[in-house]
Amino acid sequence: MVKIDFVVPLVFPDDKEWQESYLNSKACMCNAVDNVRFRSWGTEELLIKCVDRFMPWVNTIHILLAQESQYKDWMKPYHIVYHRDFIPQHLLPCFNVCTFEMFLHKIPNLSEHFIYSNDDFFPIAPLSMDDFFRDGLPCQHCQELAYPFFPNIFHKLVMHGLNMISADFGKHFSKHWMHCGHSMQPMLKSTVEVVCAKHHKEIEKSFTPNRSKRNLNQYIFPFYQHFSGRYVDYVPKRKYLGQAQTLQEIVDAIRSTDASIVCINDHENIYDWEERARIVREELAKKLES
Repeated sequence: MVKIDFVVPLVFPDDKEWQESYLNSKACMCNAVDNVRFRSWGTEELLIKCVDRFMPWVNTIHILLAQESQYKDWMKPYHIVYHRDFIPQHLLPCFNVCTFEMFLHKIPNLSEHFIYSNDDFFPIAPLSMDDFFRDGLPCQHCQELAYPFFPNIFHKLVMHGLNMISADFGKHFSKHWMHCGHSMQPMLKSTVEVVCAKHHKEIEKSFTPNRSKRNLNQYIFPFYQHFSGRYVDYVPKRKYLGQAQTLQEIVDAIRSTDASIVCINDHENIYDWEERARIVREELAKKLES
């Protein structure tokens, strides 16, 4: 049976030692606690419990942390990986997720088959191994879309990575781009290694203290899987909950049986995020008790 690992980066901005590290870094732009890129909804432990409950076949859960002060007692059963364990020393401290996504293949004892997840994805119903890998290949669905007329930083960095990878296969994108969907991403470690070896110069040039259009992110790996044909065209049903959703819509989505994964995305324009976070915690706890 194939071993499938689960990888998720977590950050706890209330940690005083971590705050000091951020304050003294080149990445510091504002109070770390107020920075939407770092703020916590207090759902981290619930996320891991959801993985344990609804994805019990996962081999190892790798939790990526900046430093020891970020460690919580509830993490004891899992594999804790500090940034220094897989990110080169000259790039530390690292506060840009795009940077450490370029070193996922360096995570100690990582299985060939793994799922990379952000901290805003929650499995809410039973998922099987076949939802992520079939015949040894990752399940994904890449869709070609019109490129936004007014692209933001995220669009630009994804397009940067798309054209880097598509050039390997004689393709180029300008008016259109490709999106693999915002969800848990199954990957092959060997594919990550191939991409990082083939494009190490471009990757090295992409590192910045904060998110920038120069960055490359983890999308380059499913893009390579797509263009090389090393994937199965399938994804489990999911719901995306962003700033446009009401509190009741969030409750209904978590209680729903129509999807197996929900993404509860944070955004700088969500001004009632603390109330939303409270409701999300309550609903996830109820889901786990059901």
